[in-house]
Amino acid sequence: MTMTLMSGPTALDRLETAIGRMIKKHSFLLVDRNGSDFPAGMSALLLTDDPQRNLEVLDACVILPEALKSLGEHVSCWVADHEVSVPLMKQYGVARAPAVVFLRDGQFVGMLNGIRDWSEYQNEVTRLLNGPAQPKPIGIPVRAETNQGACA
Repeated sequence: MTMTLMSGPTALDRLETAIGRMIKKHSFLLVDRNGSDFPAGMSALLLTDDPQRNLEVLDACVILPEALKSLGEHVSCWVADHEVSVPLMKQYGVARAPAVVFLRDGQFVGMLNGIRDWSEYQNEVTRLLNGPAQPKPIGIPVRAETNQGACA
């Protein structure tokens, strides 16, 4: 008897499947590589990363559509794959994914990083949707001058 082992889906395959489900089941729009013009009104944009580096990304793909469901069509929902998310994270001052960036008429309103309790998501989303636009955070990358560690 010979047994053949086959590899399963990679983390990026699972992310692609999760994003596809968000688009098909929850009517999320995919941000393309050329960027997207966000419509007038409120938009929620999920920024992702390679799930191999950050498992929370796959959780966010499940939790966010449910957290936004009660808002109905008052918010247009968007998702960016891990490659498209990199420049958007820089643009909006996001330190790490998963993150949800909220925009009003294309202008930054605020963001939520990481996975949170359901009630915290609901409260923060409500606060951001009803609050004024905010300045984008200033993301300043920290780089060492040498390749040595801090204790070297």
